Amino acid sequence: MTQDSSDTKKEEPSLYENEIAKLPQQYRDKVEAKKPLVDEIMEVISQKAQDKVMGFYINPQFEQTQDGGSTNPNFDKLTLSFLLDDFEQPINQFDLKILMGQDFDTYFVEEKQKDEMGQEYSLYKCRKDPSLLFEGNSISLLRENCFDSIYDDLKKLGNAVVIEDKRGFISALKTIDIHRNMLLQKFEKYVVVYAGAGSWLRGEKSNDFDVFVVVDDTDVKRMPRLQVKEQLSKIIWQMAHEVAQMTGIHIHAQIYLLTDFWDALKDAHPVMFTFLRDGVPFYDRGLYNSWKELLKLGKIRPSPEAIDMHMNVANQLLERANKSLSDIVMNDIYYAVLNPAQAILMLRGFNPTTPKETVHMFREVLLNKEKSVSAKDVSILEESVKLFKKIEHDKDTKIKGKDIDQMIKDAENFLKNMKKMFEEVTEEKTKESILSAYTELQTQIRTLPELKEIPEKDLLDTFEKEYVSTGKVSNFVKTSLESIKKAKQDYDEDKLTQTEVNKVLKEVRNVLADIKDYRDRNLLSELNNKKTTITYDDNKQAQLFCYEDTIYLVDSHSNTYEMKNNQFITSQKTTEEFVDASNFKQLQITAELFDAIKKTLQTQEIYL
Repeated sequence: MTQDSSDTKKEEPSLYENEIAKLPQQYRDKVEAKKPLVDEIMEVISQKAQDKVMGFYINPQFEQTQDGGSTNPNFDKLTLSFLLDDFEQPINQFDLKILMGQDFDTYFVEEKQKDEMGQEYSLYKCRKDPSLLFEGNSISLLRENCFDSIYDDLKKLGNAVVIEDKRGFISALKTIDIHRNMLLQKFEKYVVVYAGAGSWLRGEKSNDFDVFVVVDDTDVKRMPRLQVKEQLSKIIWQMAHEVAQMTGIHIHAQIYLLTDFWDALKDAHPVMFTFLRDGVPFYDRGLYNSWKELLKLGKIRPSPEAIDMHMNVANQLLERANKSLSDIVMNDIYYAVLNPAQAILMLRGFNPTTPKETVHMFREVLLNKEKSVSAKDVSILEESVKLFKKIEHDKDTKIKGKDIDQMIKDAENFLKNMKKMFEEVTEEKTKESILSAYTELQTQIRTLPELKEIPEKDLLDTFEKEYVSTGKVSNFVKTSLESIKKAKQDYDEDKLTQTEVNKVLKEVRNVLADIKDYRDRNLLSELNNKKTTITYDDNKQAQLFCYEDTIYLVDSHSNTYEMKNNQFITSQKTTEEFVDASNFKQLQITAELFDAIKKTLQTQEIYL
């Protein structure tokens, strides 16, 4: 029994499965060993925090090497982290006891410890596995740390194994940390600010993760600033692409030179103000927070020139809006009406027409004479052409939005009617093409020997008997002839379908091609019979034949001679001119002809 395809279809791997697959096998096994306990804790916390859960991720604990140099990840000791959405109501400090309530003692043990500054903090260990620690965090705390230039949370995310990420927020921060580190390793001297902006930083689900990179160009001397920006942008975008291949998250990096950024601030560019007001710095050499505070204090204000520019922009935008309405009529609605009208006329056999001729033909031929279009259709076409000409000659013509709405409705109705007519005419012409193809097939069959005088009703059967059954043409022609006969009968009885039309037209083309092949083969054989090959002087060959009652000789060098007064003289004809098979005649070999050939070819012996 065949298994249903839906059962055999493999499900897409989960986020956790993709993440764990990137770890070396020895680390992967250690994480997997703790996964059942992690799942149990995640379920309890998700129930407690409800829709405030943003996701969970696991980090190894990093320990310094004995020489005090680099740090190495220790996957024997893991930390499970939880991110809480508290953007609307920020919390001062994450408290797991309050969140867990009575269930806290079931899962965790709290230990009080002090940091390097002597500040006391709580360390949470799992009762069932003390090597598994737990840390909680929230959006507001993460943002505040970034504003205070504390990026420890980001560093943890960069090395994390993400288990659950409901809004893509954790994966985005992980991607940003990797991208930021790559950028700083190469251009730390020049990067002034690396910050994020957008709704995703408020915890909203998004697929659009924007970051701003401000680059210091104040000491650039060796190349133009525009070139600096172009080269840096390519490198930064390439880095973002490489990180996306690792994490599956695409970040959109917008790169600004410091001088351009400051000019944009002075010009009151809305993007820059939004960036300062709502953005979060993930790397800052001190400028971003200063700008942000200056903005809050009202010290960054638009210049008078910027205010004037915005007023002028408003006038320009209004003018452009009015022009856009005219362009819609000129370039879109007008041609949406005119083009199908011209197509219908061409389909009905008329030559391509000008707009004025199109209107005239629609009214005089399709409306008054054939009654195939309505007066409304003609009116829509006339009004479209008239308005187009009016706008073309008077650029100040104003178009109102409500007028465009009506014109679009009229154009839609016109196009609907033209499509219907197009389908009807196309169907009619397509069916008629069967009759044309059938007639062409009969004509070509009558060019074959002994079939010219056969009556129409017996022609296909005779052709099949004399040429198909005897193997003169291909065997497939028999099947094609049956399809063609049926299609002709269906046409006569008005039962022909579009599918049958397409099939039979192909069958007719195939039969005609086979008939042509037969004629060509027959012609070639006939020509060879009417040409005589002469061998002379060490297997050189010449051709002798009679064409239009004149005897010709073509030697081995393709020189052409013609017979005049019992001798060959150089001919003006070339071999390419002997193309009409009907002009070749039977040739009679005589002694005088032999002598003339020997003399022309300058040889003593010739062989036929």
